[in-house]
Amino acid sequence: MGMKMIEVVKIEDFVIGQLFRPYATHFIEYYEDDEFYKKQRKIENALRKNPELIIEMFCEIPEAKTLVINRLKKLGGIKWYRYLDMSNPVIQWVNENLEGIEDE
Repeated sequence: MGMKMIEVVKIEDFVIGQLFRPYATHFIEYYEDDEFYKKQRKIENALRKNPELIIEMFCEIPEAKTLVINRLKKLGGIKWYRYLDMSNPVIQWVNENLEGIEDE
């Protein structure tokens, strides 16, 4: 039985959908109002213009990086996603970090 891969065409969609949004509360202090969502949208807009900002964010918040890298590793790494440009600096950075984590 074959596994279906997740199709991601744009690096921005991968960064926002897989690296940032699932762990947004690690990057932004969570409040029960619209302020959190305004900040989230602002960061997502910045990531759309420059996806490499996610690397800086992970350097500032290593616990979020660890969560993301562990989740991607469990999914099968970057190869799980189709149509990603493997020469992209963000993808190369993620691949290097995936290799640096020991299997648990």
